[in-house]
Amino acid sequence: MRPVLLIAALLSATASDAAEPLAQRLGPSPVVVELFTSQGCSSCPPADAVLSDMARDPSLRGRVIPLAFHVDYWDRLGWRDPFSSPEWSRRQYRYVRALNVNSAYTPQMVVNGMRQFVGSYRAAIEVEVVAQSNRKPAGEVQVVPSRHGAEARIQVKAKGTGDLVVVVYDSAAPTAVGRGENNGRTISNDAIVRRVVRAGTLTGGALERMITVPIDPSWREPGVAVFLQDVETLAIGAAATARL
Repeated sequence: MRPVLLIAALLSATASDAAEPLAQRLGPSPVVVELFTSQGCSSCPPADAVLSDMARDPSLRGRVIPLAFHVDYWDRLGWRDPFSSPEWSRRQYRYVRALNVNSAYTPQMVVNGMRQFVGSYRAAIEVEVVAQSNRKPAGEVQVVPSRHGAEARIQVKAKGTGDLVVVVYDSAAPTAVGRGENNGRTISNDAIVRRVVRAGTLTGGALERMITVPIDPSWREPGVAVFLQDVETLAIGAAATARL
């Protein structure tokens, strides 16, 4: 085949793959997708929409684990994001160092702790999600949650190496932004991170823990994600999720 025709065939095949629903392209391993965002950032709503689509797609449930970390460094610029936290900003700074990024920015999407993208670059993010879903897990993770009134009891089991991280998230009512760069916009709030707990660190063995976390009755569709994360590189080796 001539080079020009070969290139055209490859481009056509890539376009055809991208046209297929994400769920049809996924492999067997769950993938964690973290979005660092802020309601005060005018570039963030398109990335929020990418994450929301993942969170609301039933065919991706348990296969793609979207998590929205709202950073706090935009809060002083006209609008305080009600979901922001300095803890989430510190988590992003850890990725900045581990992934050799020049600086923190929003919207930033991190896939399985290994690759980062501008959060609105849907096509590139989906390609990486598919690639990560076909990686062999570096460990095993199980999660069994139960609700008891205003708290959740989360039983986690893991085998492998790394920090065992437990994340509680939910979807909140849309926010009508009244000031700042997004003044006048209404922003959806899906997969909002509420709590992060480090359940322990494994060094090649096994671990089982019961974690108790308070649950606000105003939270909508709360869930829990559990994953093993390398202490140095921050790569996520295995993950699981469940509804609360």
